[in-house]
Amino acid sequence: MKSTRTKILRQGVSSLLSSAIIEILAGITDTEKALDLLKQNFTFTHSEIAKNFQDSYGYALAAISSGLAAPENQRGFWQSLFKSNVESEFSQGLESDYLLPFAQQQGLADEKLSAFRQTAVAQCQQMATLTLFQTDNVPFSETELASFVTASGVSSMTDLLLELVQTQQSLDKRVMAFLQSKELLGNILLFFLHEQLRKEPRFQSTLSALQREGLIIDVREIKQIVQSTENKLNQALTKKQFGEVAQLGQQLERLQQIESVTQTHYAQFIEFSQRFADWAQLVNVQLKEVLAALPK
Repeated sequence: MKSTRTKILRQGVSSLLSSAIIEILAGITDTEKALDLLKQNFTFTHSEIAKNFQDSYGYALAAISSGLAAPENQRGFWQSLFKSNVESEFSQGLESDYLLPFAQQQGLADEKLSAFRQTAVAQCQQMATLTLFQTDNVPFSETELASFVTASGVSSMTDLLLELVQTQQSLDKRVMAFLQSKELLGNILLFFLHEQLRKEPRFQSTLSALQREGLIIDVREIKQIVQSTENKLNQALTKKQFGEVAQLGQQLERLQQIESVTQTHYAQFIEFSQRFADWAQLVNVQLKEVLAALPK
């Protein structure tokens, strides 16, 4: 259980720091620089990061269970939290992008779909109350910090979370399959984790320091950056500026590597974050209030 929790924490932080991209940009020579920047700026303790994960997990399960509830229950939930008409943005996206395609794939219609909703809502609400992330208030070791900027393959965050959940709660196989569809649970947890940590000055200073040293890049803009570099390279070729051609050629090769890694590591999460950007409002409400407002 401890090793699964450690994997989740490591993979979550690595994902938000874009570790696979840091590796490409750092190469062999600058990996120590990335570690030094983390030691100076990433000063969270284990328990602080664990609390962010625990809260993100709670928000994730609350969002999923509310999106699966009957429409009238959804409205009551969102209106009680925000006193405004935001519920459609929260609920319809989950239904149209996840629930209905899953129901079609599983052959769930009418009464079967209604029964699945009830089971899934009940289990997600129960899951939301579990304490999965609790640890000692100690600093991260140098080895642990180094692991945050070292890519080590991509495990399914959802599968790791479900493995941890099942040490405390039995889950319906179909509910598990729904949470695994398009990495739903993992992406939602990462989304809320990002929304919480981006408000933390220490996390922002870490990102800023990595950016200043050219060790991080905005993956959402990678296509435009690649296109711009290609244009500059073509202009340099036309003008026969061969020194610049060589430099831009190396830069373009590295950027194309990053573009490829973005597709394998981060594309699904980026797409999810853009699609469900309105969900960010949820972290402005205390988690206990969110859980208390869930439809019974």
